[in-house]
Amino acid sequence: MGKLRWSEVMRKFVQLTLLLWLACLASAQEFPVRPYVDPSQLDVPWPKHSHLKLPWRAYLETRSGYEFLQGIGVNYNVPLKHELAIKLLAEAGFKTFRIEIGWSNVNWDETALANEGRWKEILRLCKRYGIRPTILLNAHHGVPCPHRFFERRLVADAPKGSRTVRLDNVSDIVPRYSGLCNLTDYWACEVFVTEVDHQTGECKLSKPLPKDLKAGEKVLLATLKYLPAHPVGTTEFEAMAKGWLRYTQLVLDLLKSVGISEFDVEIWNELSFGSAFMGGHGINHYYDPPIVQFKVDFLHPGGHAWEIARRTIELVKSQFPKVRCIWGFSNTTFFHTPIEQLPPFTDGQSYHPYGTGTRKLPEHEQAPNEPWRCLEGEIPRVEIRMPEGWAHTFVQTESLMRLLNPESRLKRKPVGVERFYHYMTEHGVAPPECGVNDEQGSWLLKAKTVLRAFCFWLNKGIDVMHYYCAYGEQPTDMGLLPTNLKDLPDDAKFERVATLPMRALRNLVRIFSDSKPLKQIRQLSVDVVALGKQTPIYTVAGKTLWHRDVFTFLPFQCHERKFVIAVYTMSYDATKPFSEERYRLTITGFGGMPRQVHLYDPLRDKVVPVKLLMRARDKLAVEVPVMDYPRLLVVAL
Repeated sequence: MGKLRWSEVMRKFVQLTLLLWLACLASAQEFPVRPYVDPSQLDVPWPKHSHLKLPWRAYLETRSGYEFLQGIGVNYNVPLKHELAIKLLAEAGFKTFRIEIGWSNVNWDETALANEGRWKEILRLCKRYGIRPTILLNAHHGVPCPHRFFERRLVADAPKGSRTVRLDNVSDIVPRYSGLCNLTDYWACEVFVTEVDHQTGECKLSKPLPKDLKAGEKVLLATLKYLPAHPVGTTEFEAMAKGWLRYTQLVLDLLKSVGISEFDVEIWNELSFGSAFMGGHGINHYYDPPIVQFKVDFLHPGGHAWEIARRTIELVKSQFPKVRCIWGFSNTTFFHTPIEQLPPFTDGQSYHPYGTGTRKLPEHEQAPNEPWRCLEGEIPRVEIRMPEGWAHTFVQTESLMRLLNPESRLKRKPVGVERFYHYMTEHGVAPPECGVNDEQGSWLLKAKTVLRAFCFWLNKGIDVMHYYCAYGEQPTDMGLLPTNLKDLPDDAKFERVATLPMRALRNLVRIFSDSKPLKQIRQLSVDVVALGKQTPIYTVAGKTLWHRDVFTFLPFQCHERKFVIAVYTMSYDATKPFSEERYRLTITGFGGMPRQVHLYDPLRDKVVPVKLLMRARDKLAVEVPVMDYPRLLVVAL
């Protein structure tokens, strides 16, 4: 009997030891990410940057599922087959198109828009398919305003640096308004003719020729109806401003003619290219030495671009009070004009961060000659290819999170505005910039970019995002529509012709399809524990950034009884193979009992098993498998 008792004691001891060992092993495979929401992640003083801080994790918001759907947009650049293209894009889930109608479309007499029939067709189709247009008003310096192009031939050599040229015919040249085009760039009147000798054909130039021109060579010239920007209050500025407003009115009349009253107006597209006409130096871009003095920053009150925007908003609001007017000069200069200093009644501003192509560190380190600006004092060696781009991180000091965090976003606004909107009017990926040159890999990368970018940015403070772009001729281009669009029958069905990113987007928006406007959104909280083997991204200054640090939890409320939460690992290289990772999530704040829970994969169009650990009123604990693109945790109350 004693031996049996001793045997029983030993058996239980071994069992207990085994259980303790398993418990320790399980505990060793758990890695809490606490606090998941960490306001200190925003603590990077200007102009420093950081390779470890994650400013998007400084806050967590549950956003409206209804507004998420309204914010899904695309840059409409389709050259033909508009009805089929717009039908397919609408079925994919796009609710807004960004459409550029540039000032150059206005005829010389300023009575009509060129290709008006094309614009009307596109806008009528937008109305039919429930698409809200975002109309871009712009004046690219290649064709900035009403213009007349003509060719002439040189009768004498004009070496680089010359201040004169001799032409065979000067009868159509208008001094100060006519000039030589496309000498170094796509640029109308890149060098103006300032004086003409009608007897000799000699033309004096506004600045030295940037390249050699040979006798007998044909040159392209243009005459502009209006001069590039001058200081506010000058005769030249007032003439240009009045012309711009006539252009704006023609665009408004076009929208009225097709019965569209709900639209957005974006004023200007980027300052990083094509902006000599309205840019900071205005007319001085075209002259050497400069001919005018600008005393006010062009994007600050009293500056020429600021004043053009102010007058545009005033005109638009006088006829369409509810139309949103968006400041586009911020596309590539997020912080140049403080939001509070924007023209009165500006409804929002827009951004083009991109940064989805390969970023190599340390080669592409910001301010490499100023090492004090790096918060860690050390640069990781890594290649980054993120579908969200760069602007959600602090790899550059100009992180958009400085503007989009709720403390800033909900408080900062111009005069006369109740709610200020943040638009991302261009964002996309060029697969070759990520080293992807095959068809299958290109569509997959674009599908991941569509899912990650829309879910992330429309949760973290962007109200509307326009993907760039709708169409490309090759799979490796940035477009989403099928590349053989022109060859498809007019009645082609989505199921037969849609590309992978279009299918992924449609799968995504279908999960949100029952969303409704909500007066108040219940805010969720989450506790995150990573499970199993952990993957490092890089180590810098003795600290490691792990995959678990970039676990992404993006909650939306669709209606009173449904939440959708996008979850994924924000891998730093979306082109690399990714193995499924597991996380334990304890979520609170539902305001009711979670009754149904499932996890949906919009890329693969399938439900993924999820382990339900605990369910109570207002609380849910689940173990979820995640990938490097969003899966959707759907919780019904």
